[in-house]
Amino acid sequence: MTRRASIDTLVRERTRGVPELAANRAAISRMLRTAASDAAAGGALFCGVMAEAVEGAGLSASVTVSVLPAPDGDQTVGVTPAAVMATLSEKAARSPDDTWTTVTFVDLPHVGQAARSYGVEDVNLPDRAGWIRTTMMQTFIPIPQSDRVALISCSSPNLVLVDALHDLFDAVTSTFRFVLDGRGFAAPL
Repeated sequence: MTRRASIDTLVRERTRGVPELAANRAAISRMLRTAASDAAAGGALFCGVMAEAVEGAGLSASVTVSVLPAPDGDQTVGVTPAAVMATLSEKAARSPDDTWTTVTFVDLPHVGQAARSYGVEDVNLPDRAGWIRTTMMQTFIPIPQSDRVALISCSSPNLVLVDALHDLFDAVTSTFRFVLDGRGFAAPL
């Protein structure tokens, strides 16, 4: 089954009996197809998207997990959260309107210290179709004995719920862990 057919089937099943979502079935399918396509094109290892009806309105959010090279081309084994943080700090400046980003360290239960940026930013849409203001959280986790980092990116266009979404994104990110694959290398789970 193709990605498109899988998504359309899933949306049909999940929106059955939920009038607020069923009325937007085509838009939800389109959003999920775009997220899956963007995630695959960006090299994401995992992509999850949610669309829920909450008090008659739509609530959507997404999470992707990717593996990236160390910041600034650092090829040393054992990337540190501080090295990632230095890169984030340099890129954290935003326009003087109401977009913002906070950069900090976090301690994740299963992997230890990581660098994180979170806030509200404007994201350009593909093909110069405009932009959308989004709440986001990006957590950069050094992969043990590697020159790479795992990036967990969470986002949602539902700005009314910024604080609650950041709490949700933190809870999801806090479940992240590494497992050893058959060759003894750490792989994200």
